Amino acid sequence: MIRVSADELRHTKPLICYNMIFDPNVNFKMILLRDMIYEPDNVRKVLQVIRGCGGRPRLMPPSNPLGRIVDMAFIFECPEGVEEVIARKIEELGICKEVQIIEPLDRRVAINLFFPIICNGRRAVIMPEILYGNLFEEMRMRFKPALTQIFLYQLGVQAGASLAELLKDILERYKDDPINALRVLFHYGRAFGYNVLDRFEILDDKIVLEVLDGWEAKALKKRYTSPQCHLTRGLIEGFLKKVIGGEWDVEERECVAMGSETCKFIVRKKTK
Repeated sequence: MIRVSADELRHTKPLICYNMIFDPNVNFKMILLRDMIYEPDNVRKVLQVIRGCGGRPRLMPPSNPLGRIVDMAFIFECPEGVEEVIARKIEELGICKEVQIIEPLDRRVAINLFFPIICNGRRAVIMPEILYGNLFEEMRMRFKPALTQIFLYQLGVQAGASLAELLKDILERYKDDPINALRVLFHYGRAFGYNVLDRFEILDDKIVLEVLDGWEAKALKKRYTSPQCHLTRGLIEGFLKKVIGGEWDVEERECVAMGSETCKFIVRKKTK
């Protein structure tokens, strides 16, 4: 057994998202248990019913993994019509208010039934790289480079301040500690799929950050000759200004979009 900090973790297995599954060889069935008492024994009972009727469970997401009373979806395979038998038997268990059989648009597709997605008490959306990557590329194609840089940077500054507000309860103890404030920022980045902080160090009046797998640079596919993480650069600046105060300067020296292994940012607090 070893103990490591989150900062020391580099490559792990990815978190696989099953909010939408397509399998051309499967006829998915979905049932939704409303106001289910979320206990391991109740989940076990439902799985016993599904398997006992010849079903094969595939996924069973709850609306809230830490909740006591939740809505819970069970996605499974079974012979046609057997889902009604399964639903009736689950109703007889008395562990939920209601059992609903969900009729999908396409039996080969299973989706996350819960909406909206809530993170840290606020609504969130999941956007695949093919969408935001095209957004970044189209902006560069349609606008002049200087205009793209200014727009994304200013957008990042505002986003950084908003993120600091979202994380204010965690950041309360780091108001005079820019290093740990930045670590919180990149912990958030890791948790939500934006980037991983590979290394940081303090050199004189500078903080050096090296970032792996940044969403902005990785989407641009190593096709540029200058640093391209304008949004991320602005986000770091806006975040520090909100948390620590004062004016900050963030410069990107190396970038994955240029072919570098990491994106390197130099962070300095401006002096009057």
